[in-house]
Amino acid sequence: MTKNIKLPDELAKKIGQFTNKDETWADGVARLLAHTDTDAAIEDRNNRVTVYSDNQSEDVDHSLEKLEDGTTVRHKYRRGDYAGSVIEGTIQGTNIVVEGDNDTRSPSGAAEFADKQHRGDDARKGGWNGWEWWEFQNDDGEWVELLSLTDLGQ
Repeated sequence: MTKNIKLPDELAKKIGQFTNKDETWADGVARLLAHTDTDAAIEDRNNRVTVYSDNQSEDVDHSLEKLEDGTTVRHKYRRGDYAGSVIEGTIQGTNIVVEGDNDTRSPSGAAEFADKQHRGDDARKGGWNGWEWWEFQNDDGEWVELLSLTDLGQ
C-alpha cells in the first residue's frame, strides 16, 4: 500500500540530497533508513517525552457505556436509491460491532465500514459523524441519535 505524506520544504530538500533525478522521494527515504542505526533511533524515541499514552482512555468518549453491551443500533437511509434500507450494529463497550466486520469500531469508524459494506462504490468518501449517523431506541421506544448520549447532545 502506498502512503502519501506532505513534507516540509526543508526536509524535502534534505532528503533530495540522497536521491538521483530518476528516483522517488521514497527511494531517498529508503536509502537513509538503510544507513540508520535503528537501535539508536528507537532508544532516542523511547527517551523522548510524548503526549501519547498507550492508555488512551482520555481520548475515548465513554458515552456508549450508558447503553448495555448488546444494545442494537441502526442507521436508516432516508433518501436516494437506498431510502428505507436499515443497517444494524451492536454496542460493545465504547465501540460498535457491525456484522461482517472483524473489528469493534468507534461510531464514526463503524458508520464508514457499514456504509461501504452496504452501498459499495456508492458509499460516502468521508466526513463521518457516527454519533449522528447511528441511532438507538430510548426508553420510550423512539429511535434517537447516539449524539443524545453525549454532553453535546444534551
